[in-house]
Amino acid sequence: MEIDFFIEGLAKHVFTDTSKQQINKETSFMELEEWNSMTAFTLISYIDETFGKKITLPELLQSQTIEDLFIIVNS
Repeated sequence: MEIDFFIEGLAKHVFTDTSKQQINKETSFMELEEWNSMTAFTLISYIDETFGKKITLPELLQSQTIEDLFIIVNS
């Protein structure tokens, strides 16, 4: 999977209140204005349903950027 596809999906399905221009591989997603516990749940669910990867809460909390998430999903 290409990271651009991953980013596009996150922008469309998870970070819907954030400008698509703000979402890139270097984005610190937990610093986005819309980040909250519901967004975290949506992100975990989206990754599971779309990519078949169960991301754990510790993995999520250790991730700093969208690229970090991409690496986990591809592992």
